[in-house]
Amino acid sequence: MGPKDGEAVPKLTPWQLVAYGQLVMPLAVIGLPVAVYIPPFYSSTLGLDLAAVGFILMLARITDVITDPLIGRLSDRTHTRWGRRRPWVAAGVPLMVVSALMLFVPQGEVTNLYLLIWIAAIYFGYTLITIPYGAWGAELSGDYQERNRITGSREIFLLVGLLIAITAPIVGAYMSGEVSDTESGAASRSAVGVLGWLTAGLLPLCALVMFTSVPEPKVPVTNTIPFRRGLRVAMKNGPFRIVLFSSIFGALAGSINIGVVIFFFDHVAEIGAAGTILIFVLFLAGVVGSPFWVWMGGRVGKHTAIAIAGFASMFAFTLVPAVIYLVKPVAPDAVFWCLLAINIVQGLALGAAPILGPSIMADVVDLDTIKSGEPRAAFLFAFLGMVRKTFEAMGVGLALPLLAWAGFNAQTRENTPEALFALLAMYCIVPLVLWLISIAIILRYPITHERQRRLRAGLERRLARRRAARPQPAD
Repeated sequence: MGPKDGEAVPKLTPWQLVAYGQLVMPLAVIGLPVAVYIPPFYSSTLGLDLAAVGFILMLARITDVITDPLIGRLSDRTHTRWGRRRPWVAAGVPLMVVSALMLFVPQGEVTNLYLLIWIAAIYFGYTLITIPYGAWGAELSGDYQERNRITGSREIFLLVGLLIAITAPIVGAYMSGEVSDTESGAASRSAVGVLGWLTAGLLPLCALVMFTSVPEPKVPVTNTIPFRRGLRVAMKNGPFRIVLFSSIFGALAGSINIGVVIFFFDHVAEIGAAGTILIFVLFLAGVVGSPFWVWMGGRVGKHTAIAIAGFASMFAFTLVPAVIYLVKPVAPDAVFWCLLAINIVQGLALGAAPILGPSIMADVVDLDTIKSGEPRAAFLFAFLGMVRKTFEAMGVGLALPLLAWAGFNAQTRENTPEALFALLAMYCIVPLVLWLISIAIILRYPITHERQRRLRAGLERRLARRRAARPQPAD
């Protein structure tokens, strides 16, 4: 028998943790390339204007302002024999498969409109899957530490997916033998194309594993509240506001950094294809460090662990300008090794926010349920995701045109010192400032382990009273 309405789901088995977490692997295989490879692929390899590519990515991402809250609200209010979350994830899988193939294995003439259509389609498919998926995970347990285990499993598979996303283009380019002087490295047609085929093969299989292995907790049927009132309740939720504003600055920093990373390695660090090794090491170190942050979150508190990881990562990252301006002129061969050491430190800290952030959000959902009277995990995840994606879009949408304005040209090696400094600033200096603000905000997060226990106990009492008040069926 399954749990009664409102009861916490028992501790997940190791296989259920694996079955839930592994779905994020194909999402990572496609998610990272959209941020990292699409700008150089569509500008350097396919010849579209760099500023136009940045604007298109921003425009497509902003469509999530409408779709994220809509899908979240609809998912919360869906009641089928298959659950609330499964139908939406199932709907997103074929859309993601088709759009991934069209985006990474482009057919026919590639224009700005072509890029806009398929990048918008892949973002919509991503929304259909990730919003219900995140809410599903938040509802699997009401326990503070168990939520860390759930999000920790997801993060480990995310990092594995990112490792695949870094490795596959290199292997694809090598195996195809089609790399030319004009199409080199991880942004060539042969390299990027393998990512589309990987997504098409992995995503349906991983979705099937989760559908057949992971339970959907039953939730009580409640009276829903209007959208505007629900939004007001969410914005009056102090812990949610802290998570929201911290996420805004973190999203800006991450999108600016990721959007120019290939350009930085190629034109400023001048390490060429070795840059993909650095990205691989970053995510490999993230896999190694992830279990530590699951433990640390339970030991010192989730938000404190995120701050510790952030400060360690930023300390290492501040050394990047010194590597470029002090080491590179006298020992250019040492640049790779210096950046490798920096990436290892950053990678070990990488898992903290992705693991503990969603776990924090699960605690915030409990508080919102008490305040609103409606279990609406998907809506809160969707609203947070909408805001994050908006600022991610703004980040890459501003960074690439600013680089073009500063005179940077991705198709030449003859960029001015001013253009190269602008690229360094977008890769390192600007993200550092934004990350520092993000960490300063999350340090104010108030829900400790003990407070979360009290919140959960209060929520369970409320659900018990609601069950007791329901009319009992006649004998």
